[in-house]
Amino acid sequence: MPPHLDPAPLTELEESLRTASSGSEDDGQRSVLLFLNSIVCLLVPEPVPGETEFVEPLVLTNAEGDPVVAAFTHRQRIRPDFLEHAPTVVETQGAVLLQNLGTELGLVLNPGSAYGFELSREHVAAVLRDFRPAEPGDDLTGDTPGTSAGE
Repeated sequence: MPPHLDPAPLTELEESLRTASSGSEDDGQRSVLLFLNSIVCLLVPEPVPGETEFVEPLVLTNAEGDPVVAAFTHRQRIRPDFLEHAPTVVETQGAVLLQNLGTELGLVLNPGSAYGFELSREHVAAVLRDFRPAEPGDDLTGDTPGTSAGE
C-alpha cells in the first residue's frame, strides 16, 4: 500500500480527524483548532532560497472547479505524482497558511489520502473569523474558554 493511503494516523491532527469522522461536532471543532496549531506541508514548484514567506504552493481544482491549495499533515501523505509538479516541501503553521490564502482560494488537506478535509474559500473565511490559534498554555483537550472568538 502506498504510504499516502496508510490508514494509521501519523499525527495528532490525523488522530483527531479519524475521531471526528465518527464523532460529534465538538470533535470537528477540535480538529479545526488542531489544524490551526499544527505544522502542515505545502508543495512548491521552485525553491526560493531564504524566502519561505512568499511561496506559491501547489493549487488543485476541486469537484466544483474552484481552486484549492493542497496541504498535507505529514510528508508521507504527499502523493508521488504531486511531487512531480511541485517537488519542494515547505512547512508552515495551519493558521499562517489560512491567513495567507486570501479570499480566492480554498484548502484541501491530504488530497487523495487518508484523514483529510476540504474548506471552501467561504469556510476559510469562517474559520479565520470564528477561531484563533492557541496561545502558549492553552488546553486543546477540553472546553477551554477562549479557544474560539465566539463573536
